[in-house]
Amino acid sequence: MSARKPVLLYFYPAQSSFVVKDLRLMEQQYEVRHQGFLPAKKWQTPLVWLGQFFFLLSHIWQAKALVVMFAGYHSFFPALFGKLARKPCLIVAGGTDCVSFPSIGYGVFTNPILGRFARWSYQLAAHIAPVHEKLVWQDYTYQPNDFLHQGFRFHCPDLKTPHTVVYNGYDASFWQPDPAVVRQPNSFLTVCAGLNMRFTQRLKGVDLILEVAHLVPEATFTIVGAPDSFKFPNQAANVKLLPKMPLADLKGIYSAHTFYMQLSMSEGFPNALSESMLCGCVPVVSQVAAMPDLIGSSGFVLKERKVEMLEQVVRQAMAATNLRQMGQHARTIMAENYPEERREQELLLLLKSL
Repeated sequence: MSARKPVLLYFYPAQSSFVVKDLRLMEQQYEVRHQGFLPAKKWQTPLVWLGQFFFLLSHIWQAKALVVMFAGYHSFFPALFGKLARKPCLIVAGGTDCVSFPSIGYGVFTNPILGRFARWSYQLAAHIAPVHEKLVWQDYTYQPNDFLHQGFRFHCPDLKTPHTVVYNGYDASFWQPDPAVVRQPNSFLTVCAGLNMRFTQRLKGVDLILEVAHLVPEATFTIVGAPDSFKFPNQAANVKLLPKMPLADLKGIYSAHTFYMQLSMSEGFPNALSESMLCGCVPVVSQVAAMPDLIGSSGFVLKERKVEMLEQVVRQAMAATNLRQMGQHARTIMAENYPEERREQELLLLLKSL
């Protein structure tokens, strides 16, 4: 009879694709008991918290360790219970829980109360596992309306909790160019959820893409993630909107475009950018967080959030004569440096060492 797996408690604020991936990899070595923190309305938060409190009360004593995806309201009780019961709590820092952008009201540390709970969580945790070094500390020069630095060490200056960077990982055998699809020249793609919200348009740089489309009519700009029959006001003729689609369909969309654009004001370790690079797209990114480091010499970087600078970058990208090689280089970077197995090994090793 095989020995029982040790129990791991896992908490997350939304069931995103990377939560599902981490859950799957932790289940290899642990009996994972997980709970989402998903209030449908704000007023339900105390009720969800109460549910989390009782969940912890009934499971903490059998647990070997606790893992929380992101810091916020939902990470406070797991970190506190872990501290009191002497069970290590690992917080995976993913992006929004490391930054503050008051100009658009984005980031955990923009909200004083939420920020306080995140700080307490980080302090109580045994360890923090950010998905990239730039979430620990970064100089920020992309736009001038917020802090000159970002990262959880910047927003929690007295934090003593140790951290270990564990990069995201991707399946290069699944994400690869579709040989049946022809890549269209001068085609730019971005994938974005919540497109109908002005806030998301600014955060993800979609507003810049819509502006530059008017200035570069010979290029096409495809945006995936639009609600039914949604259109932007004053939308240029060379902007094409597609609905949200399953991952399997995205592969063909990536393969049909030459460039992938990620012009966010804030990012952690962006999934769509990584997937598109594995599918041979040439990346065009903002000088924010991990992105310039990730793409290396395989793409183009927008240094400041200005549409006239973006026009120059787009024209420079379209004029490049080695785009095929750049796309291949982008794939190689992701496949060699960020395989799923690497995250798997490093995360499980870190958990074992706590």
